[in-house]
Amino acid sequence: MGGGVGIEELLQRMESGREALTARMRAALEEHAFTNRALFPPRQLAEFARQEAESFLSFLRDPDEAMARERGRSLARQGLSHRSVLALTQALQEVGWESANPEVELWPPFQQTIGHYVRALLEGYMAAREESILEQQEKTRQALLRALQQRSE
Repeated sequence: MGGGVGIEELLQRMESGREALTARMRAALEEHAFTNRALFPPRQLAEFARQEAESFLSFLRDPDEAMARERGRSLARQGLSHRSVLALTQALQEVGWESANPEVELWPPFQQTIGHYVRALLEGYMAAREESILEQQEKTRQALLRALQQRSE
């Protein structure tokens, strides 16, 4: 590989750029703050960003897709919108590209690693959102049945 920089070096760059990654993720969350199912104070958005950066860095050290899926589930349960989650993944890809540049030939394998994380994260997020929607539909159905029963009595 030209330049002598390998994936391990890129991982070190990402870890040393943890604050930049966290800041980019925080900015992404703040940009989409009003799309979430709940309003979060800026401090909590900063914590989400820090946790997400740590989750990705942990994935780089040990690519456990189950952990990434659980992280996605957690983001959904906490009330982040799909726009916020997509903005987080875009920030991750941008910082990843900046870390790989100028060793552009390293971008494809690094992008593949980021893609595995993002896919697992989104799978978990979507599964948890679907469960939440089904739960709400069931509550609505039960409330409707109760109302109909009371009306017929």
